[in-house]
Amino acid sequence: MNNSKNKVSIAANANAGTTEYRFNIDLYVFQSDGEYVAYCPSLDITETGETYSQCLCSFYEKFQIYVEWCVEHGTLLDDLRKHGWKILKTELKPPSYKIQMGTAEMKRLFDNNVNFERIVSPMRIAL
Repeated sequence: MNNSKNKVSIAANANAGTTEYRFNIDLYVFQSDGEYVAYCPSLDITETGETYSQCLCSFYEKFQIYVEWCVEHGTLLDDLRKHGWKILKTELKPPSYKIQMGTAEMKRLFDNNVNFERIVSPMRIAL
C-alpha cells in the first residue's frame, strides 16, 4: 500500500484566516438490503443512499459535519486518537490498513462475501 495515501496533513492559511484540513481516507461502498452503504473504518462513519451517487454525497456531507463539529468543540485530535490515528508534529496518520480491515463491519463484509469497492478519497475542509 502506498504510504502517501495514508497521510493527513494540516496546513494553516494565514492569509485567509482559516485552517485547511486535508485527509486521505479509505471508504468502502457496498450494497445491503437494496441500499448503497459507504463505510469509513478509520473514523467509523457510515452513510447510506438509494443510489451510489446519493450514498457518496451523503457520506461526504456527514464527514464534513463531523470534522466541523469536532473542530468547533476542540475534540478533533482526541477523537482521531480514539479511532487509532497517530498524531505527529505536522501530520495525522490513520490506523494501518490491517487494523482497519479488522473492524467488525469489515469482518462482516468478508465473512458474508459481500462485494465492495474501496475508495481512497482525498478530503479537504477549510474552517
